[in-house]
Amino acid sequence: MAGIFVSSRQADAKAWAMSLRDDLAEAFGADQVFLDKDTLHAGNWRKQIRDALDRCKVVLVVIGPRWITIADEQNRPRISLAEDVHHQEIALALSQSDLTVIPVLVDEAPMPRAEQLPQDLQKLCEQQARKIGDTQARRKADLEVLIKDIESVTGIQPRARPDQDQPPPTPQRTAWLKLDMTTLGSAFALTLFAGMYAYLSNLPLGFDELFFLLLTFCALVLGVRWLWRIFRGTRRGRA
Repeated sequence: MAGIFVSSRQADAKAWAMSLRDDLAEAFGADQVFLDKDTLHAGNWRKQIRDALDRCKVVLVVIGPRWITIADEQNRPRISLAEDVHHQEIALALSQSDLTVIPVLVDEAPMPRAEQLPQDLQKLCEQQARKIGDTQARRKADLEVLIKDIESVTGIQPRARPDQDQPPPTPQRTAWLKLDMTTLGSAFALTLFAGMYAYLSNLPLGFDELFFLLLTFCALVLGVRWLWRIFRGTRRGRA
């Protein structure tokens, strides 16, 4: 079930609309986004649009620089033609009180004035518009604002992003784990060597003595490694 309807004029902002569709699909899930040109199939397109709008709670009207001026073969502005698909999408969305319409201005396009639009589309100018910038930083910030708007209108919760869903790696913890294993291995080797020396020298060592030696060697190795890190740090500071 789609909650977000993306309406655009292909000759004006097709690439922007497709990119916006992808961004919203990543944020909310592909099943929550309906892009008219992407989803329409064989059959009555008017009915398909009505059915899609019935399943949606917010309609994004993507407006680029040529949105007002694109004309048909008879040089008539297509947005003023009642039979135009894009015109009908917007008019139908504006006529439904339970739908929120958000004009999305792209490629530095201005918001059209009411007198430039046919009567059934003039309410579009009364809707709060949002912009999508063309730089990476602006685009990211603008998308976050738009996603929050959609969340508040539809109640759809954005999906957690991979970088937000999982905690960042902890290299320091991994480094200490390697250090501990190295220390324990070194201490165990020294204890084994001491045990073999004691056996060859006919010096009996019980379990308690061996365990005490293991702890002693662990402390010794840790101390040596700690002193070595201090020594290296001092040499780097002098360099």
